[in-house]
Amino acid sequence: MKQLRSSRLLLFILLAGAAVFGAKAANQNSGATLNAAQGAYTVTFHVNAPTTVPDGATIACKARIAPNLSLFDHLTGRKAAPVESSTGYGRVANSSANCTVATSFAFHVANPGAGARLSYQIDAYTSAGPVFARTQEGIPVAYPQAGSTTNLPLDVNF
Repeated sequence: MKQLRSSRLLLFILLAGAAVFGAKAANQNSGATLNAAQGAYTVTFHVNAPTTVPDGATIACKARIAPNLSLFDHLTGRKAAPVESSTGYGRVANSSANCTVATSFAFHVANPGAGARLSYQIDAYTSAGPVFARTQEGIPVAYPQAGSTTNLPLDVNF
């Protein structure tokens, strides 16, 4: 009985692998049209700092945007490199700071309706060195209308 289950599982794995490789080969020859997604995001971080981050500390923030790929895109190896923003800076005052970054992008995607994924990194520094860091990956966001800019306000608690 156990051997029969193992045989079925192995057969299933082999068939699934064949389907993935077949889909990849078919996709390379299908000439599937890709749509352009282009625009920009302005991300304004409102950072609430703990008491361990003193007033006057510098906040440095960066954002990355990447297309939200489907499972099929992942399986077929279709990927787009994320676009990274420049670094924005702010100063902590009364345990909070604001930091704004802008990033423009242009991707060729199979499904523009799937939107994008936003990731960010925020670091706090004093004259003595780094005191805190915060990152988050894969926040789903909709694409802005072609060629326009979308403002994204984010509240971040350290």
